[in-house]
Amino acid sequence: MDYRAKRHTALESLRKDLAKGMLEDTVVVNGHKFKLATLNEDEETWADTFMRTNTTASIMSSKKAPKLAAAIRALDDVPVSELFNYPDDMPKDMKDNIDANPVIKREWIRDQMLMFLAEDGIRPFINDLYEAFQTLNDKRMEAIKEVPN
Repeated sequence: MDYRAKRHTALESLRKDLAKGMLEDTVVVNGHKFKLATLNEDEETWADTFMRTNTTASIMSSKKAPKLAAAIRALDDVPVSELFNYPDDMPKDMKDNIDANPVIKREWIRDQMLMFLAEDGIRPFINDLYEAFQTLNDKRMEAIKEVPN
């Protein structure tokens, strides 16, 4: 007879998160609070489309910003969906098209975050934030090993 231990609700919550393929955590980097999430397959694919292949150094830095753009869910308790507003000169039909399609809206927001992260002066900060993101990914991989089949 197999007597499995009763599990704490935190384990069930973790199992559900892993079933969705992601974990979330809040980290403080350079005095700002970021809510980060591991990436799902669509987000990984989106991030991979931005890799440059000039030098090893540019490949490493070009991998970080797109992954972070997809991983950031909130900054200082402001959801990423509220961090960017449409430019005043954007045509109304374009805004309506983006708003009508949640997939396009998520990609537009990721694009905006990527452009922000690529700005001069932001790059040194990316390394610290990416380290926190990698720690979250490592936790996910360890947790996956612990979940029974």
